[in-house]
Amino acid sequence: MSQEQAQAALERYLAQWSPQEEALRRALETLVERARSLADVSMTLVPRPGVSHSLRFGLEPPPPGRGRPVFLLVDVVEAAEERFLSVCFYAEEVDDPRELGEVIPQGLLGEDGYCFDLDRDGAQDPELVDYLCQRITLAHARARGAGTE
Repeated sequence: MSQEQAQAALERYLAQWSPQEEALRRALETLVERARSLADVSMTLVPRPGVSHSLRFGLEPPPPGRGRPVFLLVDVVEAAEERFLSVCFYAEEVDDPRELGEVIPQGLLGEDGYCFDLDRDGAQDPELVDYLCQRITLAHARARGAGTE
């Protein structure tokens, strides 16, 4: 799937969301925009209808020595009660001074992940969304440095 196809598929998916999910949709779009604004970023969308839609952000081309396919994974989790976002990084490529996330052992493509969940209420907090954007920028910078795997 090309970058354009992934973006078009994401836009079609978001168009199906209810008005009650507007804040979460805007938060997701903000996170996607931040990731895509960084150098050498590729995005793929892996839909699993009824379970999740996974946005995977990698570096293209990958830096020498980097074997990891992504630096950021954003899952839109299709929970029974409501959708929420799970924003995940490799544990050692991100920090969390506000201690808002949690380590997920072997939770990111078989390696330790560090994830932040963002629900409808959290999506309405611009400081929280900005905090996640800062984590994206940090993880991207560390991933471009490579060698730390």
